Order: sequence, then structure tokens, then C-alpha cells
Amino acid sequence: MKLVINHPFSIYLFAGIACLCIMLIIDYILGAEAQHLNAWVILQEILGHPSEFGDSLALQKMGLAGATILTIVVNGIFGFLLIQLLHLIVRLF
Repeated sequence: MKLVINHPFSIYLFAGIACLCIMLIIDYILGAEAQHLNAWVILQEILGHPSEFGDSLALQKMGLAGATILTIVVNGIFGFLLIQLLHLIVRLF
């Protein structure tokens, strides 16, 4: 029986990190328009730098620790879905 998770954990970890990097770049480009979960603002808060964009909604409601965990979980899910999508594409072609 084939499992959904048939790849090593490190592949999912690297895919999650890649999704996080993409999210950081997009949130930096969007600036204040990324209101709900702005990973750039969260990273700036973690590093102790003041953000010119203002706090995101997740940062206001959940605090720094909650918003950080939420960002990591969301990007982990996106990384998992990315690997599964690539696996499906490879299997189709």
C-alpha cells in the first residue's frame, strides 16, 4: 500500500522552507496590502526591527509566537501540497 508520505521528511522540510521564502518575497513586495498573514512583518518583529508596514492581523490577534507558529504551519502545508503536486505531475507525464 502506498502512503501519501512516501518521501523523506527532509524533502517536505525543504519545500516548506522554499514556500516560506516565496511568501517572504511576496509579502515584502505587497507591503501593507498583505494584511492577514504578513511573513515579512513577522520576520522583522522576530529580528527586533521596526516595521514600516504596521502589524498584520495575525500578529495583532495571536501575538508574535502565535503568528510565527501559524506562518510555519501554513508554509509546511503548502510545502506538503507542493511535493504532492510535483509527484502527481511526474506520475502523469
